[in-house]
Amino acid sequence: MSSNTENSVAGMAGWKPSGSPPAPRPAVPLGPGGPGGPVRPPTVARERKPALAALALLLIAVGVLASVYLQMQAGNRVGVIEVTRRVPQGQLITSGEITEVMVAQDSSVNYVTWSQRALLGKYTTQTDLVAGTILVGQMLTTAPAANGSTATIAVTLKAGQYPPTAEVGDTVNAYYVGPPQSSSTSGSSSSSGSSNSANNDVSTLLSSAVKVVELPQNGGGSLGSAASSSNVFAVSVDKSVVNAMLTASAEGDLVLTSGAGS
Repeated sequence: MSSNTENSVAGMAGWKPSGSPPAPRPAVPLGPGGPGGPVRPPTVARERKPALAALALLLIAVGVLASVYLQMQAGNRVGVIEVTRRVPQGQLITSGEITEVMVAQDSSVNYVTWSQRALLGKYTTQTDLVAGTILVGQMLTTAPAANGSTATIAVTLKAGQYPPTAEVGDTVNAYYVGPPQSSSTSGSSSSSGSSNSANNDVSTLLSSAVKVVELPQNGGGSLGSAASSSNVFAVSVDKSVVNAMLTASAEGDLVLTSGAGS
């Protein structure tokens, strides 16, 4: 084969002798300015956390329930009386010594409500009250205010020695009904002592200003409804007649009556 023929064959398109290296491809630029644009790093799929979502929903539900509960509790509150300064035992509680506070209603606690404050003038304190005390019924009594001239004593009466209609707060008369004091200690036979005592009994007014403070505990609400034959209850009397009242009560000669004393 001549040299012209070889050149003609070598110039044929689409074929190169096996000994010739392939033509290199141009490099594609990967930089920001290249045709491919910026290369982004691979993204990681976001992990789902159902437990956290459930906890969030639970907390929201708890918050809603707590709000509803507080609103319900606010609707079940009542205004009661709180003492703002010390009130000694046996004294009246004045309007300048109280304020209103809200507490949760509780049927087991005998609160004195703010709407009952006008009734405080009828009661005195059973014990010393300090500032901040929530007032309950057990702290009050119908005994008159202590003024240094009266005393509250406990006396014992037999059935028939008190008016059956007496109530706490009533003012009654106290009588000594028995043998004359001058002869009560004189000697006499036991057989005739009772008869002579009944025939010679005297009635002496001890006080016409005895105030009933507390009924007998087994009295059922009034002095006359006591089931037992002997009853102990509290009265407020002037200190000048305390000894006479206690002596008459101890001897079984004390009688209380309603109506004006004579």
